[in-house]
This record gives sequence, structure tokens and C-alpha cells, in this order.
Amino acid sequence: MKKLILLAGAVLFTIGSFAQSIVPAYRLTPKLSPKMNVQNKIDDVSSIYNFANSGINDLPTGSNDRSTVSKMKFSSSYNLFTLITSTQQCLTGDFDLNLISFTHRQCGSYPGNSGLVQTSFSVDGGNTWDTSLIIQTDTTQYGRYPSGGIYNPAGNTDPNNAFAVISGPITSGSTASGGWTGNFFCSSQLDGTNNDQQFELNANGGTFFQHMARYGFTTTAQAKAYVLGSDWDFNEALTTTPFNGLVLNTGSFNSGTNKFDWNRQKFYIAFSHDPADNTQNWGNFGSIAFNAAGDIGYMVILGRDSVVDYNYNQPLIFKTIDAGANWVYQTPYDFSTVTSLTQYLKPTTDGSVTGPFFTSKNGFDLLVDSDDYLHVICQVNSAYSSDPDSLGYIWNDSLFNQMFDVYQTSTGWAAFLIDTIQTEPVYGGISPWSYGGGITWDGRMQASMNESRTKFFYTWLDTDFNIDQNNTFPNIFSCGYDIANQKQAGPWNFTGGNQYNGDNYWLYASEKVITNGSNYQIPVTTSKSKNASDDGTGLAEHYFVQGIGFSDADFYPLSAPSIKEASTFNVSQNIPNPANDVTSFTINLTKASDVKVEVTNLLGQTLISLPVQNLKSGINNINLNIKNLSSGVYFYTVTVGNEKSAHKMIVE
Repeated sequence: MKKLILLAGAVLFTIGSFAQSIVPAYRLTPKLSPKMNVQNKIDDVSSIYNFANSGINDLPTGSNDRSTVSKMKFSSSYNLFTLITSTQQCLTGDFDLNLISFTHRQCGSYPGNSGLVQTSFSVDGGNTWDTSLIIQTDTTQYGRYPSGGIYNPAGNTDPNNAFAVISGPITSGSTASGGWTGNFFCSSQLDGTNNDQQFELNANGGTFFQHMARYGFTTTAQAKAYVLGSDWDFNEALTTTPFNGLVLNTGSFNSGTNKFDWNRQKFYIAFSHDPADNTQNWGNFGSIAFNAAGDIGYMVILGRDSVVDYNYNQPLIFKTIDAGANWVYQTPYDFSTVTSLTQYLKPTTDGSVTGPFFTSKNGFDLLVDSDDYLHVICQVNSAYSSDPDSLGYIWNDSLFNQMFDVYQTSTGWAAFLIDTIQTEPVYGGISPWSYGGGITWDGRMQASMNESRTKFFYTWLDTDFNIDQNNTFPNIFSCGYDIANQKQAGPWNFTGGNQYNGDNYWLYASEKVITNGSNYQIPVTTSKSKNASDDGTGLAEHYFVQGIGFSDADFYPLSAPSIKEASTFNVSQNIPNPANDVTSFTINLTKASDVKVEVTNLLGQTLISLPVQNLKSGINNINLNIKNLSSGVYFYTVTVGNEKSAHKMIVE
């Protein structure tokens, strides 16, 4: 059920008081392998699996009720188009000030127009919010899709003296080619003083042309702000145009003027080209991350280098060790040698290699750990072929999307399997927000860290696959990874089974968590239309989600069975997870087979062994009675012939 055109996150829409262009957010998405073990029509996205969108009241509640989760409406925007992709850095914070900030198009109750941009913020862990700080106030420049960050001057302990810094694209409101006229770069102290608004218009002499300066927004201890735009001269017809690379916008704080002085650099990458149609092999618009000191940083874009080409979409990396003064392109790495990654993937059809295909289909994020090593967080698929005429295809007999943290080590690279997103991104045709053919969304995977950068947290959206094959009724999932001690917390479904079950849209997770002793709160927001029948153009309400997080006691040693992903069948993650009574999962078989299911503990002892069953070809549902298991971490292993597939589950 992989789809050739994966729209969620791949299309961005714009609206305000004006009609505007619809522009693809990235060029390269994985193609389906031609050998399919399920019927699937690409054009109308139909399938033999006719899971009805049966409605929110039909979602299973399970037994993992996390009653501590609550939502509080704290702000609004004129419409949904303030937060259309997770590549915008809307939600962030500051460790020293215990500050959380959310950058968005202004509150719908304020005068002006939808092109104004503000930062709402909280200094008490999200309990109360100040929504009065409108930073981009020019009513003649229509701001869209903002990103933002917080710059806190060294030694400052007063939130009023911190600065909110924002950027994003400007539109003229025209539907003609060239409707995107430039970008804004603005800042203000949180008390509203020292407001600065700078507008870079593409038509002005000496200005770097760039599109959508909103990717990977970050501020550093070096008193700098960074955000990427794209050097992509698209046109209204959306015909193939060259993507010339990245535009890095660097803002240096000027303590004399209390504003940021911005400069720009272009970074060109010689992408390889598809021999069939000569299109460039690139997969997203990139992102940026720095270490705690702000001197070591990375810019990463997905694609294939034409000089050192390993044939599969991978991270292409620029690195700085002098706070962005100089950037050096890193020689592409052969990720097929990373066994902690490839053990979960399938080899190509000729068996010559296991090719990791990196994609931003369900989100893309970067972090830098306490050892200054880069972490790339995204979905990684199995490349289908190593034939030069068939590159860009992925195996399509996996129903699910595996999310990884692929990270540098002292000897190379390694990988941590975060979890599996069971469902596909929501494409326009089934979206409840119908404007422009339907507003799409994906799993919106995002990464967070504690202040010491030794614990990482990953948060995303997913829907119970038994209800819908698409992510139509999303719940909030999260997982923790203790890098130093090689321990894991979760993954937990934080909203399944409570009042927010299946009703969590447009998620953002701050890259900075709030630490209180041994507890880690992940700042999370969701949004939705105020009017349930709205097509996406009406008032959008923003909610702060409290109760998403982990404690030190939630982490347990990583001891998952090292079992290579099966090639003849697929096993889903169990639902609910955690569970305490009955849980279930699915097995998708290419042909009728004898199947063995076992549950083991961390010591490898078998606690449950189901009788061997001959199951039919296709999807089979397996129920596990786990009420006699004590609380803890377990693995359920499915054996078919000589192949095995193991998954972790948590019992409460």
C-alpha cells in the first residue's frame, strides 16, 4: 500500500485573503517496486484493503489510558496554513529561562490580516501564555509559514530581556508566477521593545533569490540564528525546474543595535540525475543543527551525490567547526555498511546490497549530542534494485514505515530503531480539510533533547491500522533514547484510550525538553479548526499538550533480538502499546503459511507460545492475552519458515 505519490508533507498550500500557488515541497519521493504482493492502483489510490473511515467513536480505547495528558487552548491563527509542515520550527524553548515559545500567524481575534506573525510564549511550563507579542506587523507584507526561535543573551535570567527571532516567506497574494516575492527576518524582545523587521525581496538588486526561508530554524550560544531557504526558481506551471541548492541565512546579534544582522550564503550540491527523465535526485529542503556551544554545526539535505553516489537517497552533509564562518562538504558515507540499520531492511532484488533509502515522508529532524555527533531522524526504507535503470524504487511489500535515529560515532555511523508508523500519510482526497484539493499531513516525526544532550526523545502521530490505513485519526506517540547508557523508554501512545483519542493534528514538539529532577516534559502542541466543518481557511486553534514525557525510571536496557527483517511477511506493532490485558497485531503474508508466535522477556525466556497456525495469504490479526504478565518490556516474535520478525511491547 505504498503510494507512488506521497502527498503528506510533500505539498504546501497557501491562503489568506488571497489565492496563491500550490508548490511541491520536495522533488524526490520513493517509487514503488514493480513487484507488488497486494493490488494497488496508483491513480486513485485504491486498494484491496477497504478499511472504512468509520469515525472517531469507533476507535478502540485499549487499556493504556494516560489520564495525566491534558490540552489547553492558548492561541489561534487566521487559518491552518500557519503550520502546514513539521519542517517549520514553530515550537521551541530555552533551557535557562524555562521558556516555551510558539511562532505562528497572528491570533484570529486580533485586528490586521492573516499576514502578520507573532510569537506566543510561556514561562511556567505551558500553564499560562502571553499572546500579545506580534513581531511582523507590516500589513503590506503578507507573511506565511513562519519559523522562530529564542535568543537569550549570556547571563540573562529575565525572560523580558530574551529575544524572539522569526523568519518565513512573503507573498504578494498574486496567483501569477512570482507570487512568492521574498522573505521576512524579524526579531523583538519578549517585552515588545527593540522590534526589528527586515524584508528581503527577490526582485531587489543584490538579493539572493530564495524560496521559503523557514527550514531548520535554530539559535545558538554564539548569539546567532540560522535558517535555510531554497534556491529553487519554480514556476506557476510546476514544470521541472532546477533545484540549485541551499541558501543559508545567518543572523548575528548586534548588541549595539539590539537586532540581528543577516547575511546569506549559497551552497550548491551536484545531485545525480535520473536517466529516465533527467530529474535531480534530491528529497527535501534540508535542515540545520548545532552543538551546545554553537561552534560545531551541520546542514543536511537528502539526495544522491553525482560524484560519490551510493545509488540511494542519503544524508548529504555540510559541517562547520567555527560557528558557521566556514562550511565543509562531507564525503558521502556508505550507509549500507551500517549493520544496526540494515538488519531491519531487505536486500535489493539481486541480493547484492541492502540499500538504505532515506526519506522525509513522515518527517525529518536533526540533533547534535553531547559528543558533538550528528543524529539524522527520519524514515529509512529498503531500496528495491541496484540496477542503474531502476534506482529510486523501494520495496513495497512492507505495510509500515520504520523510523530511525541514524547517528555518527567515533568509528562511523550507527542506528537506533525508534518505532514503526503503521499508516500512510493522509492525501488530499480523504482529508477533512478540503481547500485546494485537500490539506495533507504525515507522521510529523520530531526530535527533542534534554539540556545535557544525553537523552533524546522522538514524537510523532499515528493511527490504529485496524481502523484506517491512512493517518486519519492520529494519536501522539513518543519514545526516549538514553544515548550514554543505551536505554530506551517507550514507545508509548499518550492519547489512545483517553478523551483525545484520534483527535491530534498538526503536531509540533520542541527540540528542548523541560527537566524536573528525573522527569522530562516534552513540550507539544496540536492544532485544529475551530469549526468542525471548516475547509481549512477558517480560524485555527492551538493547544498545548501537557503530560507528554518520561522519567528516568521509564528507561530500560536495549536488548531487542537482533533479527533481520523478514522478506516474505510483515508484522505490525501491537495495539495498544503499552497494554495490560489484551493486545493485538497483524501479520501480512505473501502466501498461506504455518506461523509460530512466541512472547519472551528481556532474558530471552519464552513466556507465551501460541500453537502453530496455518494462516491465509494477506493480513491476519493476532490477539495476545497478556493479563498474566507482570509490568515490563517483552518481545513477540513471529516465525514463518526460516524467517523471524521480532517486535517490542510494553505491559503495564
